[in-house]
Amino acid sequence: MYDIEPMQQQSYFSGFTPLPHDIEAQLIPEAKPQYLKPNHSIDAVVICMHGFTGHPYELAPAMSALSDLDIPTVAPLLPGHGYQERHKQEQEFSSITLNGMLDAARQEIAQARERYSHVGMFGFSMGGAIALTMASEGLLDTCAVAAPALRLPCKAEILIPLFSWASFTVEAPSQELFYLPVYGFHHSRALRTLWQLSIYARRRLHEIRCPVLAVHSHNDPTVPPVVLEMMQKHIPTEIEIAWFDDSGHVMLLDVSGPEVSSKVAGFFQRQFLD
Repeated sequence: MYDIEPMQQQSYFSGFTPLPHDIEAQLIPEAKPQYLKPNHSIDAVVICMHGFTGHPYELAPAMSALSDLDIPTVAPLLPGHGYQERHKQEQEFSSITLNGMLDAARQEIAQARERYSHVGMFGFSMGGAIALTMASEGLLDTCAVAAPALRLPCKAEILIPLFSWASFTVEAPSQELFYLPVYGFHHSRALRTLWQLSIYARRRLHEIRCPVLAVHSHNDPTVPPVVLEMMQKHIPTEIEIAWFDDSGHVMLLDVSGPEVSSKVAGFFQRQFLD
């Protein structure tokens, strides 16, 4: 149905290691990878994966809530994201691939395993699809997702494969009422990778065995709420679900952000301490 063969490998930037100075100068401040390690931290870590065209910034509320519970957190910058200069960002978006995204997650998990006995992952939107894929590969001890991009809007799922052969950009200004740094455009090839990730992740749901939390909003205009029903149907173990319908897609920064962050942090605390 689609090609998942390796293409040109892009770098991702781990939260565990400092950014090279030349790279940091190219990125917007909100894209800088993060690593929060409380003074009295437990022997566990939560890797936080941002969404499509997103940054670690959008994960900050959950990371702060986890840190308040003495749980270390790390947020890498995924391949092709975070550049200041538009031409460079267009170039990077045009080169992201399914395998590149998944390999970045695997590498961050490998680094986490070198430092901690227990590793969980929290993923938002596209990061949720990546997190569920990592859980399906047996690489995580526990997993939480917010608005996981297992499906896209109907129009997108029709148009993306039709135009996946072409390389072009579509203007996409932010429509949120809160501060959310955005690139202002989508790239056709990046959208194709997002679409591929959604298909790949949902086809592997039946392989997941670790504890899972899924949070979502029925009023999300980007990821259809049916994705949680899909998870309940295909993940063979019982999953924990919570709805926050006062928010839209970017749940952690929206009006329900504190409640969503608290729910996610509490879930991981229970899993790591039980």
